[in-house]
Amino acid sequence: MNEPIIIGLIQNIAVLMAFAMLYENFWLKNEKPRSLPAKLFTGIILGGIGIVLMFTPWTLMPGLVFDTRSVMLSVSGVFFGVIPTVIAMVFTMVARFFMDGEGMWMGMAVILVSGTIGLLWAELRKNKQPKYMAIEFLALGLVVHIMMLATTVFLPSERIMPTLKTIVLPVFFIYTPGTMLLGLLLAGQKRNFQNLWEKEKLYESERKLSTDLIKKQKELQEQVEKYSRLNHEFQEQNIELQQAKEKAEESDHLKSAFLANLSHEIRTPMNAIMGFTELLTQDELTTEEREEFIDIVRESGFYLLSIINDIVEISHIDVGQIELKESEIDLQDFLTHLYQTYAVSPTKEKEVKFSLEMPEPPPKGKMITDEVKLRQILINLLNNAIKSTPQGQISFGYQMEKADKISFFVKDSGVGISPDNHQLIFERFRQIETDLSKRASGSGLGLSITKAYVELMGGTIEVDSEIGKGSTFTVTLPFVESSEQVTPQGKSLSADLEKSKDSKLILVAEDEDINWFFISKVLSKGNYKLIRAVNGKEAVEYCKKNPDISLVLMDIKMPEMNGFEALEEIRKIKPKLPVIGQTAYALPGDVEQLKAVFDDYITKPIDRKLLIEKIEENL
Repeated sequence: MNEPIIIGLIQNIAVLMAFAMLYENFWLKNEKPRSLPAKLFTGIILGGIGIVLMFTPWTLMPGLVFDTRSVMLSVSGVFFGVIPTVIAMVFTMVARFFMDGEGMWMGMAVILVSGTIGLLWAELRKNKQPKYMAIEFLALGLVVHIMMLATTVFLPSERIMPTLKTIVLPVFFIYTPGTMLLGLLLAGQKRNFQNLWEKEKLYESERKLSTDLIKKQKELQEQVEKYSRLNHEFQEQNIELQQAKEKAEESDHLKSAFLANLSHEIRTPMNAIMGFTELLTQDELTTEEREEFIDIVRESGFYLLSIINDIVEISHIDVGQIELKESEIDLQDFLTHLYQTYAVSPTKEKEVKFSLEMPEPPPKGKMITDEVKLRQILINLLNNAIKSTPQGQISFGYQMEKADKISFFVKDSGVGISPDNHQLIFERFRQIETDLSKRASGSGLGLSITKAYVELMGGTIEVDSEIGKGSTFTVTLPFVESSEQVTPQGKSLSADLEKSKDSKLILVAEDEDINWFFISKVLSKGNYKLIRAVNGKEAVEYCKKNPDISLVLMDIKMPEMNGFEALEEIRKIKPKLPVIGQTAYALPGDVEQLKAVFDDYITKPIDRKLLIEKIEENL
C-alpha cells in the first residue's frame, strides 16, 4: 500500500469521526420528536460528509476511486433513519455522477446498495436489543461490502477482474471491520446517552419523592460524590484528549513541512535530470555542451540519491535503529584521504581553498570509533561550509583537548550565521534564509543527522559564528586509543579493469534490462566474457552446466527465484565460486544480511569504479 493510499485512509477516518460527532452532539441530544426540517438538515449534512469522503479517496486507476462512503451510508441507515439517509444517498449519487469516470456507475450502485441495506437492517432490528453487537455490525459490514464487490459488474468488462483482485482484501479487512467499529461507536454513544439520561431522571425522582430529610441529605451526598468522581474522570479525559489533539496537530504540522520540503527538493534535481536528458537528444549540440549536460544530469542524480539517503537515515534515527560499529582508524590517514577528496575536486563556480590542520606529533595509537559515522559527520560539515562560502578559505582537522577527549573542527570564511540561529540550524528542515542559501540546495536534514550521530557517539557539537565572519563547527568526542601502533602505509586501487591473460567468464543475474545494459557496458572494456541470467533459477542452471564461470554478480529481487535462494543452490554446486550480491536494498539490516551470506556486495545505484574494484578483489 503506497503513501497516497495511507493518507487517503487517514483522511477518511477523520471524516468518519466527524460523522460520529454529528450523531452524538446533534441527533442524540434532540430529545423531542425530530421535526422534518431537522431530518432534512441532518440529511444535507450527511450528504456533505459523503461528498467530502469522495473527494478524499485513493485512486485505483483514472476514473475509478474508492473511499469509505459505503461504511458511512450503511451505518447512517441504521442510526439516522430513512429521510436523512435517502437525502445523503441522493447528494452523494449526484456528486458521483458529475465526477464521471469508468467507475461512475459502480460508485452510484455502491451508494444505493449501502444506504438501502442500512435502512433494511434498521427495520429488521427495530425494538430489538441484540446480545452481540460486534457480530451484528460485522455481519452488516460483510453484507454491504459483498454487495459492493457485486457492483463491479457495472465496470467495463476488462476492468472487473483487476478491480476485484485489488479491492477484495481491503474490502474484507478494512471496510468490513471499519463498518463494525463505526457501528459500535455510535451504538456506544447512544447507550451512554441513554444511561446518562436515566441517571439524571433517577436523580430527579429521588429528590422529588424523598420525604425523609436525613435520608434525602445522605442520598444527595452520595450523588454529589458520584458526580464528583465522574467530573474528575471527565477532566482527566479532557486532559488526555487535549494532549492527543496537540500531538495530532504537531504531527500534522511536521508532516506538512516534511511533504512540502520533500516535494521541492525532489522536484529540483528531477527537473534537471528530465530537462537536460531531453536536451541531450538534440543533434545540434556541441561536444562541450553535451559534456556539460551530462555532468548536470550526473550531479542531479547524486543529489537526488543524497536526499533519499538523508530521509531514510533520519527515519532510522527516529525509531532508534542506528547502532555504533566501532573499529580502529589511523587519524592522520583518515583525514588525509578526506582532504584529498575535497582538494582534488574543487567546487564549480567557487574559489575555495582547502587546508588540513593536524597536531604534531600525532597520537601514537589508533582511535577506536565508528569510522563511517565520523566520516559522515565531517562530510556534512564540509558540504555545509562549501554552500556558505562562495570564495575564501575552508580548513578542517582535529586537536587533542585532553587525554580522553578529541575535537574535530570545520572552519570557513563564508557568510556566517546569526547567534539567534545557532540552535535553529540543527532542527529538521530548517535552513537560514539568505541569498546564498536560496541558491544552494539541501534537504535541511544534514545538520540534524550530524547532531544525532555526535550525540549517539557520546559527544557534543557547537557552532561559533557571526554574520560576515564565517563559521566554526566543533565536534568533541571521547578519545579511546587502541594499543596498536600507527605505521605508515599506502594503498591505491585501480579505477579501470586490468587486462587478464585469459578471459574470465562472469555470470550476471539481473532481470532488469537497463541494469544489465549498464553492467555490460562497464565490464566491456575488461578482458571478460559475460553471460546473463534473467532470474535466479536460470542462474543456478548456468552454474550447473558451465564450469568456466569465474564469478557471479547476483541481483537480489528477481522473479521465480530470488538472489538468496539462488545463492543457496549455487553453494551446493560450487561452494568456492565467488558471488557478489547487488541490490537496491540499502538499509542497515539489509546490508548486514548481504554481508552474512555473500562473498561481497554492492548497492544500487552502482558506482562504476566500485564495481570494478569489487570484481578485482574477488577474482
